[in-house]
Amino acid sequence: MKSFYAMSLSIVCAAGVASGADLNATPTGSVGNDLGTVYEEVPSYRELTVNVRSGDIRIDPSIASNEARAPQVAIWSQVVEIDDADWVRLRFSDVVLAKSTEQTRESYIRISSLEDGYEQYLDVDSLTEWSNTSAYFNGNRVLVELMASPNLSNQFNRIQVSGAQVSDPVSSRSICFSTDDRVLSDDPRDARMMPVGCSVWLFGEHGSCFITAGHCGASQSQVVQFNVPLSSSGGGTRNPPPQDQYVIDGSSVQTSSSIFIGNDWSFFGTFDNSTTGLSPLSAQGASHTLANSLPPVDGRPIRITGYGTTSSPIPGSWNQVQKTHVGPLTSISGNTVQYQTDTTGGNSGSAIEDDSNDTVIGIHTNAGCGSSGGANQGTSLFNSGLQNALANPLGICTPRSIQASLLFQPTFVSPSGGDVLTLNIDNLQGHSVVGSPTMFVDSGSGFVGSSMVSAGSGTYEGVFSATPCGNTISYYLTIEDEEGTIVSIPASGAYQTVALDDLTIGFEDDFEDDLGWVAFTLGGSGSFIRAVPANHGLGDPASDADGSGKCYVTSNNNGIDVDNGSVALMSPVVDVFAIDQPTIEMSVWMVGTAPSDTMKIEFTNNVGVSWVPVETLSNTNGWEPRSYVIEEYISLTPGFRMRVTVTDGGANTTVEAGIDGFLVASKICNDSCPADLNGDGTLDFFDVSAFLSAFSSMDPSADFDDNGTFDFFDVSGFLSAFSAGCP
Repeated sequence: MKSFYAMSLSIVCAAGVASGADLNATPTGSVGNDLGTVYEEVPSYRELTVNVRSGDIRIDPSIASNEARAPQVAIWSQVVEIDDADWVRLRFSDVVLAKSTEQTRESYIRISSLEDGYEQYLDVDSLTEWSNTSAYFNGNRVLVELMASPNLSNQFNRIQVSGAQVSDPVSSRSICFSTDDRVLSDDPRDARMMPVGCSVWLFGEHGSCFITAGHCGASQSQVVQFNVPLSSSGGGTRNPPPQDQYVIDGSSVQTSSSIFIGNDWSFFGTFDNSTTGLSPLSAQGASHTLANSLPPVDGRPIRITGYGTTSSPIPGSWNQVQKTHVGPLTSISGNTVQYQTDTTGGNSGSAIEDDSNDTVIGIHTNAGCGSSGGANQGTSLFNSGLQNALANPLGICTPRSIQASLLFQPTFVSPSGGDVLTLNIDNLQGHSVVGSPTMFVDSGSGFVGSSMVSAGSGTYEGVFSATPCGNTISYYLTIEDEEGTIVSIPASGAYQTVALDDLTIGFEDDFEDDLGWVAFTLGGSGSFIRAVPANHGLGDPASDADGSGKCYVTSNNNGIDVDNGSVALMSPVVDVFAIDQPTIEMSVWMVGTAPSDTMKIEFTNNVGVSWVPVETLSNTNGWEPRSYVIEEYISLTPGFRMRVTVTDGGANTTVEAGIDGFLVASKICNDSCPADLNGDGTLDFFDVSAFLSAFSSMDPSADFDDNGTFDFFDVSGFLSAFSAGCP
């Protein structure tokens, strides 16, 4: 494999350190005033530019598979190598990952350290959480792979590695008296924040919330690491595997607005791990307990555990790994706590722990010890700003409810019923499920709820009842925990499917990715663009139609619409020749303030040589669904396209239009009566008898959910079909 090297080196920075601070000075002046005071030193790092591009990748026919939802395979890979790095963190840009469908799995990026084999997996959601960056990897060479389903079609993947952070360790001291008495430790509650190198600590029962020093600069660019291994013999920091690394949720960060001794704190949370799906507390099994009040100043033991730097004669392998020491509490003055416990640069943010009762009373922030004694110091837990932040958490630190998801959302279900919907409990978040989740289904007569059945291992199953073929089915699920909190899936609204005997999708586009539509202007100004609607309130849509985010709209700028001419949007070429009775479904938006303002929809079966008009609209009531049977307008060929033309036909009029949720599909409803097993056209005792006989002998006619097994769901499917009657 070809290796790619960084092309340019940026200035080395000491992230999170106050500008102009003397990193080796001893604090002077009155407590609470940071004039002449130094924060604990935090390690620096380098930012490199990298340029590794995959280009647009589609599946090689030689590895294509016909297996539905076949496991992903590597369709592209490259090694990223940095000459002089002890560790590497990658930055991505211009990433397009194919979404999951009924036939394919979602694409993802796999990153592997070529030194120790540690791996991380990043899909669309986790890339967003990690702000398009990776975890930290040991060594100077990582393998980047693009993983996709081998039966993927009509979609492509693309990634670019555009930058990297690499190590540059430093050291400093704030040791009380002449000897560094810290020893190695492995407290599961304490972590290292990279690349700044500060110490952070997990607390409470939430599962993902941390406290550190404000000057450490907690932000979404930082990563929290547990179970940190020993550094190299020369002091180069090493990283734990990605399953022990958590990216900070930037929206959760609250930090003291003016940083000085006694007012130096930060409260934040991290997303669950992108590899394991676990919260830090679920993975580590323990968190710090906050004290209810400050203790008396009686020389009680104060423990500081953190990731301080080292210098000779302490081994270099101890640099920036977890170490601990206990020394006496010497002073509490206002919001400032002082103690004679050994620390060094990198200890900033450590918990000030009352070792007599294992509770936290503050945050270590500043040096102060020296060869003659002195005292290191930090911020009291009872700083009013910190207490206010703890009482008003943000982002991921807000109270968490049970997390759950559907194993699969069916594109269609059988009219005879029996299709199984599986709910997976992803994370209980410390809660328990009361009773069973409820599945609510509306097939045209309002929502009706039914209890789901436990299938073990945190999964529950519900069954769709018989529904007339062609009917749209809306459904959602609810879970109640022991506190009475009810979680809905989805969080709002409902999922939708349709009752069909068969469905063939020829082409589908929610416009989140560029699948080849062509926009052009026919005189005048304006253009169709693919974007998230900006909601200017001037005739343009406030949101897309299908909830995916993007759609095609005629401009997306305030005060700009279609003027003095026409704009058009043309679909990619779709082969509809082999599809049985294909239809087009989509949502349209049209606002015109003059009768001559129009949206014209046309079809072609010769790639665009000639066009046939289908419908002309002047105005719609917001987003409106449209459905067209293609054969009612043109014959079926491999050269089908649709064109939408929006025209401003009047002077000084407002013209805004949009297209979303485009689908070319064949929806089949057979005129059958599945419960009429004896074929006499009526449903009676003889059909029940025939089903029982077929079920007993495991005859395929009794396999109502078509899964090859004979169980409760087949009985339920037959009863539902029998109850529905014959058409």
